[in-house]
Amino acid sequence: MPFPFLFLALALIAGIVAVSVPVLPAAAAPPALIASLLGAWVFYIIKKNRAAFVLTLAATVFFGAALTAYRDKEYETNALHALKTNDYVDLFGTLARSPSHEIDRDALILDVKKVCSAGKEAEVRGRLRLMAPRSAEVPPRPELFTGDEIKVSARIYASKDFNNFNSPFYARYLKSQGIHNRAFTKSPLLIERTAPGKKVSVFHAVSVLRQALQKQLERYFPRPRPAGISPEGAVLEALLLGDDGRMDPGMVLSLQKTGLYHLFAISGAHIAIVTFLFFSLFKLIRVPQRISYGVLIACLVFYALLVEGSPSVLRAVIMTLCFLTGKLIWKDVHLINTISLSAFILLAANPFSLFDLGFQLTFAATLAIILFYPRLIRFFPKLPLKASELTVMSVTASIGVLPILVGDFNRVTFSSLILNYAAVPLVGFVMGAGYVFLPLSFAAPFLAKPMAFGLRELVRVFSWLSHLLDPVGFISYRIPTPSWIVVLGYFAFLLLLLAPQRFKGQKPIIFAGFAAFFIVLITYPFPSTSPDLKVTVLDVGQGDSILVEFPGSRKMLIDGGGFPEGSFDVGERVVSPFLWRKGIKRIDDLVLTHAHSDHLNGLPAVARNFRIGEFWEAESPLDSEAYRALDGALGSRVPRIKVAGGFVRKESGAVIEALYPPEGGDANPRFVENDRSIVLRLTFGGASFLLPGDVGQKAEAEVLEAVPDIKSLVMKVPHHGSDSSSSAGFLAGVSPEYVVITVGEDNRFGFPAPAVLDRYVRTGARVFRTDLDGAVEFSTDGDRLRVRTAAQGVREPRAPGKLKD
Repeated sequence: MPFPFLFLALALIAGIVAVSVPVLPAAAAPPALIASLLGAWVFYIIKKNRAAFVLTLAATVFFGAALTAYRDKEYETNALHALKTNDYVDLFGTLARSPSHEIDRDALILDVKKVCSAGKEAEVRGRLRLMAPRSAEVPPRPELFTGDEIKVSARIYASKDFNNFNSPFYARYLKSQGIHNRAFTKSPLLIERTAPGKKVSVFHAVSVLRQALQKQLERYFPRPRPAGISPEGAVLEALLLGDDGRMDPGMVLSLQKTGLYHLFAISGAHIAIVTFLFFSLFKLIRVPQRISYGVLIACLVFYALLVEGSPSVLRAVIMTLCFLTGKLIWKDVHLINTISLSAFILLAANPFSLFDLGFQLTFAATLAIILFYPRLIRFFPKLPLKASELTVMSVTASIGVLPILVGDFNRVTFSSLILNYAAVPLVGFVMGAGYVFLPLSFAAPFLAKPMAFGLRELVRVFSWLSHLLDPVGFISYRIPTPSWIVVLGYFAFLLLLLAPQRFKGQKPIIFAGFAAFFIVLITYPFPSTSPDLKVTVLDVGQGDSILVEFPGSRKMLIDGGGFPEGSFDVGERVVSPFLWRKGIKRIDDLVLTHAHSDHLNGLPAVARNFRIGEFWEAESPLDSEAYRALDGALGSRVPRIKVAGGFVRKESGAVIEALYPPEGGDANPRFVENDRSIVLRLTFGGASFLLPGDVGQKAEAEVLEAVPDIKSLVMKVPHHGSDSSSSAGFLAGVSPEYVVITVGEDNRFGFPAPAVLDRYVRTGARVFRTDLDGAVEFSTDGDRLRVRTAAQGVREPRAPGKLKD
């Protein structure tokens, strides 16, 4: 059998999936495993090898299921994972790897041993991700190395995803990384090294070396704190040491758009470049081939240690080591067996890796290259500088990962197929020169200085290259999430292309089927329609974002959420994925109620990612950096509509009324006020929805005076339940039967205010909170109302107008 490990790896994957979906009860896996092994042994003894192999595969399936169930229970019952507290606690443990850097903070991975809270100590073991701020005003944290014993005062915060009718992605990611919980400390002064790590430890020594190299990059590519390194230095830090946290967000966005970001995520591409550099060096100095394999194995192990063995590095290194070890032992090594053995080892070590995006991309790309490269390269002429080989590798890898990229990143990009011709050699040269520069920076500073200048200019060339195709928008664009039927059809026809011909015309038929699924995948030709009016209040943390789906296909998005500080983009990471999962490509009416960060900061990403019909606003605060970003993303083609009291628009049988603010305010204010929020009311048949932004009690009184009959079935609570809003008179006038409070879990403002919450409860209204219920969806045909929450599902349908007498 030519590929035994392929079948074993597929069987292991089947077991992991079967218990995760689940279609196989976890309790049934261990006895089925034992029975399968016994049966395989019996058939092997009586020389029924085929039956023995089939039962071995069955045993592997049950082994994967049993292993996954055991690891899942171990993770979920871990004491650190279960630890929930709103207070600061003292955490004691060992630093698992060198601190990684972001622009304004550091991330530490701590193997916790005990926790002290309210004077009581408890043995609590598990792995923790700790974030510590970094700024020019605060002294830097102590120098820390792998293996150091650490004490830190920090606040545990729940590993909670934004709950918008989606699977818990971040919780799944943390599980795949073996991280049981997260914590934040408000100052690096609260981090204390209680004991140094073992000096003789390999990991400690590599950590010392790694941080020394980072200091050299900071020295030759300086920038004031908090970043501490120039944009060019941050690129080199990502390429050479695998720490991309300090890269400029604008450049990261550009690299993602062009499809070149894979060159900065230390993984297969880096290992391939490092392997090529070493092989080229060995060939230059005439090292015998088998010796070069052995030396390269040692170099790759050291490289994996230097970049501190992130999962993507381990995957790529294990795959390469399996191949090189096979070349040392056997004359011929089949790549299918190599990649299958690598997958088996990685999944046996961590079955949750199967659901890690990096794992899927690595193996899909590698498998596609192995299967299709030999078939495609025959149709390309021999071009200089191995241009044909580079083209075919790019095309085959792209074919393998396209559905995964479209499904997880909602992006189709063909620009990398063009830019790779220059980008891959340039990155390879920069990496080679960078690894020469680093030791020279210690040994010969007079040589390192001109090299640093050259590297800086090369990185700038790369940055220019990443923007080269920006004007050509159609080769990189965002798209809704494809259905699983489209993805399965794509991969099925792709594999059928490899099938031997059985009948005349087989190849054209299969190719036509593949082409059809390919076109559907990259265009998503399906309209997003709704038979009813749907109003969905999203969970965006401490902020507002509301999607309105009118009967038919028209869509309105009111606000985009956002955080006042930090690099997390709610529009890119929360709002846009929610819209893509609903199949939305166009927002007909994009509304900004007022330009505070918790309503505005997510909108620039939405404006970049979707076609916008109109933009509604009351004011244009041009002094706001976030507003200027939104204005730039909208461009000159999107009409701007100034909205004030008295504005009315009809959409598909629904009436949209603006009740506030009054006309005549400052169109370009320097300071944005809550009491200038747009207040909208939607009416469809017997159902009405009041969406009052962040207005306070003064504006509430003005709305009541202007619109005496303001009674509404559903209301979004003004200003997140602040005690400066939701006056008794306003509640009496609106008399809502359902209210939604948009609020972040454990937010620093203490919203909703207890008195306000009590006020709503006493009205008899059904109260929903996005921190507890997740997203809340109201759906109505004008006669009946259905309520659905992300946390609890569908509520009983009600008839508008008959809920209260």
